[in-house]
Amino acid sequence: MSEITTESYIGSGIVYADGRDVGNASGVKIDIEQETKSLPNNRGGGGNAAEITKVKAVKLSMTLNDFNNSNMALALRGKVDVLTAEPIVDEPITAVLDGLCDTAKMIDLTVPPVVKTADGATTFDVDADYIVSAGGIRPLSSGAITADQALKVSYTSKAGNALQALVESGKELKVVIDGVNDATGKPWVLKFYKWKPSPTSGLDLIGDDFGSFDIEGGVLADPSIVATGKSKFFVRSAA
Repeated sequence: MSEITTESYIGSGIVYADGRDVGNASGVKIDIEQETKSLPNNRGGGGNAAEITKVKAVKLSMTLNDFNNSNMALALRGKVDVLTAEPIVDEPITAVLDGLCDTAKMIDLTVPPVVKTADGATTFDVDADYIVSAGGIRPLSSGAITADQALKVSYTSKAGNALQALVESGKELKVVIDGVNDATGKPWVLKFYKWKPSPTSGLDLIGDDFGSFDIEGGVLADPSIVATGKSKFFVRSAA
């Protein structure tokens, strides 16, 4: 008599893309698209005389909750540049009253900027003539700055990183999910040898709830795997 093994499953795990932890992932899904070819039975009785099903495509999709630039680069086929803090001297801007005069780089708010007229003769007062944000300077209509006035601003740029979107042709990555079945406590590991993410269809950047975004890509065959009975696409190991 054969033994029936039952294992309930609630999946959780850490997703690594080329070894980098992508943070919290609220969903990971595999989709296998199949194509079926049939030979009709023409000898009476209907049905098919033969049938074959081929795998047309394998897709891996995931929902990520961490909005760091490295993750968004996956979703936007981008690259990430490192930004270093540096002093910016006399950057020209044109006043937009009660609007934003965006600066070339993010402003480090811990270092007070200096806003002057273009000739340097007049220095304006923060909070009285303008407000500072990371994105730039906001001249106040209640202050001494006039509409369309030529100004120059000196500030310290904020260290961090910058995402350059849609500049890459599409990178292939190895994806490893180091998982555990929360229903049993047993570990499992899923390895995708070659994953090529596609640009996301959209990102919700402002809202009143925790954000997430979806990334989908094709799981490609790894030509270096030639052994009989070994998958070229992915393998799942479980305790």
